[in-house]
Amino acid sequence: MARIRYLAAASLALGLCLASPCAHASDPWPGEAIKPPPNLNIILDYNAFAAAGSYGQTDGMVDHQHTRISVYVQALRYIHTFDVEGVLAGVQLYVPHASFIGNQQIGLSDIPAPAGLPPGTPSYGAGHASLNHADGFGQPSFSAFFFPYYDPRTSTGLVLTAWVSPPIGSYDSETSLNYNQNLWTGELEAGLRTTLAGQPDGRNLALEVWGESYFYGSNGGAGLVSPAVYANSIPPIYQIYHEIDPAVPASNPLRAQSVTPARFSMQPTEELRVYLPYEFFPKTLATISPGFYQSFGGKGVYKLADGTKVDSGTRTDETQLRLILSTYIAPHWQIAVNGEYDVMAHGGPLYRTIDLRIGAVF
Repeated sequence: MARIRYLAAASLALGLCLASPCAHASDPWPGEAIKPPPNLNIILDYNAFAAAGSYGQTDGMVDHQHTRISVYVQALRYIHTFDVEGVLAGVQLYVPHASFIGNQQIGLSDIPAPAGLPPGTPSYGAGHASLNHADGFGQPSFSAFFFPYYDPRTSTGLVLTAWVSPPIGSYDSETSLNYNQNLWTGELEAGLRTTLAGQPDGRNLALEVWGESYFYGSNGGAGLVSPAVYANSIPPIYQIYHEIDPAVPASNPLRAQSVTPARFSMQPTEELRVYLPYEFFPKTLATISPGFYQSFGGKGVYKLADGTKVDSGTRTDETQLRLILSTYIAPHWQIAVNGEYDVMAHGGPLYRTIDLRIGAVF
């Protein structure tokens, strides 16, 4: 079992935003900082379903009404390890595919009255922004990693990884939701693991900490998409205002979708993950791992043709709780389930995610 104790993994970062989603290949699960043997091949199949019923504004306010975003993501990952002058290293390839399920929309707590109407004119009230979407393959990601230090006596190790993701895959500049960023993306990642209690080959409690830094290019073929806006119930007074001035909306959609060509860029993103994996049944390496995730930065900005810069309102500022259960069901087959619960998201949906991962080691 020592040969297959290590099973590298990457869950799916489903930070889908109104204009430019943040979908990162690297999202390490517990166990990736355990040094594997050389000449190992690992194939991982991910099946994640994520749904959001609320949306976090950039100021931290959360809108719970009429938000419905749901997506199914399947991904394949291949890892190969080898020895370089006594140092364990490896390469990886990760390819995702996303399918949005049903109608997607962001709830709006209060749609204000148009400018220029008499004081005291009521707002349109609650409503939603309808989001069109593009299904298809996400950007492939390539990675190389190595273990500069590992002590098998305490399962204490350090792993360093570099990722690159080219801007290829499915992307539609006229849709509100794309799984693809269509940006060159580079990442530097470090993972540290040590055993806190017990022995690595028996029942044990470990600590695993991961830090990542992402850097982005820009997308010169992007579109600043203003989604269609609908009111749940339009006050009757707007029919009168519409008869006086047809420019005042009196029926849905209050605003039709529009797309303005633009260049999109993102500020760097930082991420932190902390896990406490407890291996409670060493015979099958059965492990339960509570975890915490926090991201920072990732502000998106559009630059229009006239040079005007527009804040996209999207961020990668997210706080999330995780719980992962994994076990081997055969000598070379592992199954793992990951549950994720967004506590807060600034400039993005708050997701509830279930991710099933099946791994084969040979």
